[in-house]
Amino acid sequence: MIGNFLRKSDSTKPQPAKVIPPEPLGSPPAAPSLENPLSVKEIKEKEEYRQKEKDKEALVQKPALVSEQKKDFNEEQTKEKDRQQNIVALESKLFGSLAFQNQLILNGCFEGEIFSKEGTLIIGQKAIVKANIEVGNILVFGHFSGNINATHLTELKAGSEVLGDVKTRKLKVEEGAMLIGKCECIAQS
Repeated sequence: MIGNFLRKSDSTKPQPAKVIPPEPLGSPPAAPSLENPLSVKEIKEKEEYRQKEKDKEALVQKPALVSEQKKDFNEEQTKEKDRQQNIVALESKLFGSLAFQNQLILNGCFEGEIFSKEGTLIIGQKAIVKANIEVGNILVFGHFSGNINATHLTELKAGSEVLGDVKTRKLKVEEGAMLIGKCECIAQS
């Protein structure tokens, strides 16, 4: 059609009109035609590849989010590369006394005592912990019952449940967290 505008038009011959039917309401516009269209298999492969890349990025970004949540912890404790992590898996059930250094992540069930002079304890979202705890810092995402004695920071995240007494220097409670018990904030020594 564009080429016809550039040529001299012959007024004696009527030009055929191209009729384009209107699209129904709510339907997306037609995709432009491609010279080399991709097969359905190739499109699915590309979508799967993109999804895998997004999943990889999400895994890489998760540790960064955890470190952002620990802004109030001691600077020496937030150096991720110098820290060892101990993880208790989701399906694990442990009973007894537990001592650790650096960082411990509890995702399973634990009943007993937990001790760490300066370490950080993270109680995962699906964890169920019944214990007396003495640690440097504690983050609670899941369910905890017992007593907490944290020398630096106790942080209760949204959706967490704490049933028991808390003694700490600094307490942070997000909206949606539940604390049933006594709370004592101690002065910095």
